[in-house]
Amino acid sequence: MKIFNCLILGVALTVGGCSVLQNVNTTRALQAGMTALQAVSITDAQVVELCRASMVQTDAENTIAPAGSPYAQRLARLTNGLTHYDGLDLNFAAYIKNEVNAFASGDGSVRVYSGLMDVMDDDQLMAIIGHEIGHVKNQDTKDQVKNAYMTAAAREGLASIDGRVATLTDGMLGDIAQTYLGAQYSQYQENEADSYGFRFTVDAGRDPYAMARSMAKLQELSGGAAGRSAGLMQAFSSHPDTAGRERRMRALADAHVAVR
Repeated sequence: MKIFNCLILGVALTVGGCSVLQNVNTTRALQAGMTALQAVSITDAQVVELCRASMVQTDAENTIAPAGSPYAQRLARLTNGLTHYDGLDLNFAAYIKNEVNAFASGDGSVRVYSGLMDVMDDDQLMAIIGHEIGHVKNQDTKDQVKNAYMTAAAREGLASIDGRVATLTDGMLGDIAQTYLGAQYSQYQENEADSYGFRFTVDAGRDPYAMARSMAKLQELSGGAAGRSAGLMQAFSSHPDTAGRERRMRALADAHVAVR
C-alpha cells in the first residue's frame, strides 16, 4: 500500500506542476499513477487478459513437450476432455524441465514440469493439478496478479525518472510470470487449495487418497532431492503444518470412502 500511496502522491505533484518533479517525464509518471489506480480495482476479466499475455511469454521461455513426447502423451491422456471445469476454460502443457513443480495461471493455463511427472503416479499428478487450479478458483491468483501489477506500475514510475527501467508492459508480464513460478501462499490459502484439489481428484474418478499421498511424496522429496529445484517442494517445506495437511486430506478421503 505504501507503493500505491507514493504513486498517487507522484501523480498529484505532477499534475500540480511541482518544481521538484520538473525533470520527470510527467506523462509516464501520470501513466504509472493511473496504472496503480487501475490495479486496485482490477476486474476478473482483466486478470484473465493479463495472465493470458504473460503465458505467451512464459511458454516462449520454456521448452514445451512436443506432441510425440511421453510427457505430452501422458498429460493428454490424463486430461482428455478436461477443457472446462468449475467455470474455468482449461488448457494443459508439459514443460521439459527437471523440477518438481506445476502451476495454474489465471487464464486457465496449467503447466506441469517433467520433473514432477517423473516422481508422481497418475492419481497424485491429478491431485496436484487440482490443487493448483484451486488457487485460481479461490482468487489467490487474482491477488498475486494485482500485487505484480502494482509492482510494474512502481517500476514504470521509476523509469520516468531515470529511464533505465523497462516499460510497464514488459515489466508487468515478467512480474506476473513470477507469481506462477514462485508464488507464496498463506497456510489458509494452501488448506483451501488442498480441499479443492481433493474434490477435483474425486470428481475425476481418481484415488481419494491421492492428495494425501502426493503430500507425503513432496515431504519425502523436500528432505533430500539434490539437483531438483524447489518448486512445490519448497512450498510444502516452508509451511510448518505440512504433516497436518496430509492428515486432513486422509481424513477427507476416509470420510469419502465411508459413505460410498
